[in-house]
Amino acid sequence: MNRPAQQTAIIKQIKEYLEIKIKLLKYQGIDKAGEVIADVVTDVALGIAGLLAFIFFSISLALLIGYFLKSYWAGFGCVTLLYILISFSGHLIKVRLQKVFISLFFSKIFRNRNVVGVNAETPKVKPSEYPNE
Repeated sequence: MNRPAQQTAIIKQIKEYLEIKIKLLKYQGIDKAGEVIADVVTDVALGIAGLLAFIFFSISLALLIGYFLKSYWAGFGCVTLLYILISFSGHLIKVRLQKVFISLFFSKIFRNRNVVGVNAETPKVKPSEYPNE
């Protein structure tokens, strides 16, 4: 084989390799997008179901307390006061809650990421190691 024929064969193989690599990247992108969409849909469905359960639980609790107090408005008032206390206590620990939710959010986004040269396991950061505390 002469030199130009070898070069054209190598160039042809490189082009085929690049085309295959591009297709592979497209398929990986489609696969990842499908995973993200499925994850979002299931999270939304579970969130709606949880919200409905919470609402019905609140109404049931208010009716139960109202039954024992012989006044339904007092039962709903007690449940309202309970939620006000929960919201104030949540406001007091807001910074810690934000850190927990942020770490959960990012761990969910970046799970199962296999980057070349980087270990798949991410180091665990303790809440005391966050800056600006």
